[in-house]
Amino acid sequence: MVIGKKTEKPGEEKEWENPLAPENTSDERDREQLARQYKEAKRRHDNLSENQEDNKEEEEDKN
Repeated sequence: MVIGKKTEKPGEEKEWENPLAPENTSDERDREQLARQYKEAKRRHDNLSENQEDNKEEEEDKN
């Protein structure tokens, strides 16, 4: 049994922590998580780019 869990109703309006800029939360952990996600996405993108370049070089060598 969960105590204190509020269920949202479809038509109910949400209360924002910062109504003028809801994307700016006061919790530093959110910013840290976004930074980690950005670094991970960049690492994956760089890795994919390197693999594509390697594949092109291998294809050119075959021809």
